[in-house]
Amino acid sequence: MHRDIARLVQGVSVFAITALLSSAAIAADVTKQRLENADGDPDNWITWGQNYSSHRFSRLAQINRNNVGNLKVAFSMPLTNSLDGIPTNTGNLEMTPLVDDGALYLNSAFGLHYKIDVSRGNSAKVVWRTDLQVNKETEKRHYVRGMAMWGDNVYSNMVDGRVASVLRSTGEVAWEKQIARTKLGYTNLPGGPNEQHFIIGEFFSAAPIAVEGKILVGQSGGDWGTRGWLAAVDATNGNELWRSYTIPAPGEPGHETWKDTNNAWRTGGGSLWTTGSYDAQQRVTIWGTANPVPMFDPSFRPGDNLYTNSVMAWDIDTGKVKWFFQYTPNESWDFDEQGVHLLYDAEIGGKSQKVVGHFGRNGFFYQLDRTNGQFINANQYTYDLNWTAGIDPKTGKPLEYDPGKLLQTYLPTTRVDRGRGQVLFCPNFLGGVRWQPTAYSPSTKTVYGAGHEGCSSISTAPEAPVGPAGGNPKGPGAVFQAQGTNSPTAPGAYTAGSITAIDVTTGKQVAKVRLAYPNLSGVTVTAGGLVFTGNADGWVVAYDDRTLAPLWSFFAGNAFKAPPISYAVGGKQYIAIVAGGGAVSDKDRGTLERDAQLWVFSL
Repeated sequence: MHRDIARLVQGVSVFAITALLSSAAIAADVTKQRLENADGDPDNWITWGQNYSSHRFSRLAQINRNNVGNLKVAFSMPLTNSLDGIPTNTGNLEMTPLVDDGALYLNSAFGLHYKIDVSRGNSAKVVWRTDLQVNKETEKRHYVRGMAMWGDNVYSNMVDGRVASVLRSTGEVAWEKQIARTKLGYTNLPGGPNEQHFIIGEFFSAAPIAVEGKILVGQSGGDWGTRGWLAAVDATNGNELWRSYTIPAPGEPGHETWKDTNNAWRTGGGSLWTTGSYDAQQRVTIWGTANPVPMFDPSFRPGDNLYTNSVMAWDIDTGKVKWFFQYTPNESWDFDEQGVHLLYDAEIGGKSQKVVGHFGRNGFFYQLDRTNGQFINANQYTYDLNWTAGIDPKTGKPLEYDPGKLLQTYLPTTRVDRGRGQVLFCPNFLGGVRWQPTAYSPSTKTVYGAGHEGCSSISTAPEAPVGPAGGNPKGPGAVFQAQGTNSPTAPGAYTAGSITAIDVTTGKQVAKVRLAYPNLSGVTVTAGGLVFTGNADGWVVAYDDRTLAPLWSFFAGNAFKAPPISYAVGGKQYIAIVAGGGAVSDKDRGTLERDAQLWVFSL
């Protein structure tokens, strides 16, 4: 008879099922060799992006275009307890499960970690559940996006700024360390959407990655009045090895691009809230950075605002920046470029190149040389785009960019700035592809991106306050209310979604499908010729990877904000995805379940 055993480990509550109840094999340690050769191990999914290059490409082909119509539910498992009484419509379940040797690992926004035995194929059982007890009363950031594996441990960073290591075999906590300073930011002022007046600052939402005994974590709280940074901690004990900021301090390279007298760099943003990639050959980790802050007030922060809206490559041993490329200097539309940066090799213009590809939130798909950050090409992929006339084919900068100007104007009629009144711009302030995981198929030489379509109408305030130590003193809600107010029903404003396929040899679109709602889940592509996603209206869908024609769908009744994965046990392929955590719009909240649920499908 199944029985939970309660115990205390290092002050952390752990619920474990006895070892006799689990038939999952004892997994081999996750090593440098396994991670660098993850493509050769398609039965398992041992890092957030499937491999270090973030391809999210499964080499499993048992489920394919010809038989996907026969896909059915293998099992589903409720994860409602992962929210422990917090209304799930205030939380976002955006995690990528990890799978190794018949065991699936999940974490929740509130510090719960699960090991689930999926080795039976058509059923699942919880092996252990470890609670790292994130404070549910004060934490308002209800989202995490996954974990990392190294050795016999899983690693997570939590919204309260801790990084933790949990033994896969037992669920015991090996160590936990406070790495991010959650009280660094400024208090929200009255009148914003956050009613409580508490201080919010640095935190984590992006899944970590494990590289050669280091756990890489990106600070996610840029909009909360902080500077972004990337840190490496020792996998054995959690000690911080190095930290590199994305907003340079006085005397550091790039600080000269903050030309204000407000000390705007102190609260300059540039956070890293989507997991980066790793180039083992170059020994660099490559991450995108978010917008400058305040987001809708470039007059507060004249200059290019390095290294916001950029891609950066860090040496994994020293934390030194090897190269960078800035997409939109002095940006003012909240076009973060922290999204996934795919690493692949491609024949471009008759030349073999090592490429980093990125679906920009600003509406363009970019390809750069990943050895040095040099621009290769860029093409528009969103339906609507009006903030620039295009990208300079030589520099990769917007055509209107003038390096001699303190304030960029781009296309003046759509430029958001202090006191501009109502401005309509496209894509809307959510993008484009936001954080949603993108994918690359070596079979089709195609990249796939899912996200938002639309235009925003923003009204800006005439003044910007300065904090007591410089920088902008307000939290995210207050910044949004004071500096820019969104009017979603204004003429021309709309929100929809899409999935786009782009040929990497040309950088141009080969297929596209429009969606009624923004896609919040991202995509996974398989060797069976399929692109899988979960939609915000409750449907799981498989598309043809050549045409993006839908081939199969299943209504789960939960909103999807998490990406799918694929794994195999006993020679059989499965598709897994987590659902729940809110609906796409108010009118759907009555028709979609908000409980957390793990869905697994097979033939």
